[in-house]
Amino acid sequence: MRLLAVADALSVSQRGEGTPDASARASPDMKRIIVLALLAVAGCNGDWRSRAIDESEALVRRQVKEPSLKFSSVQFVGDSSTGQTCGYFEWQNPGIGIAKVRFISFIDGAGGQNPYIDDPSAPYPRIKSDFELNWRTQCLELGYHE
Repeated sequence: MRLLAVADALSVSQRGEGTPDASARASPDMKRIIVLALLAVAGCNGDWRSRAIDESEALVRRQVKEPSLKFSSVQFVGDSSTGQTCGYFEWQNPGIGIAKVRFISFIDGAGGQNPYIDDPSAPYPRIKSDFELNWRTQCLELGYHE
């Protein structure tokens, strides 16, 4: 197990020639603590992405005033300070039926212009052709897979 090797390496003192001193190896309890700490750090790293997706979906629900929206193909692209959530939601559109609508929700809030929704009645973006540009540059070119 790689984590045990890392835990062992972290707890071993080095001799002058760079080989581990066998007498300085960590006890099994110390290895467990180090492995658990490494797992906790690794596990926390992905939480912000799922939290960002959940927050984006809640923001879209509030914007379109529909708490029961169904989302699909939702992905987070970018990093934790300048990334965005991109995806689709299904919306019951009167006279048309169910429509699949794209959205982009910027993690930094986009200066209050969040979320961008690919729908003529959505407040952002104000110039509707801007959505296509943002979808391409902020989602597709940054790793979103349709």
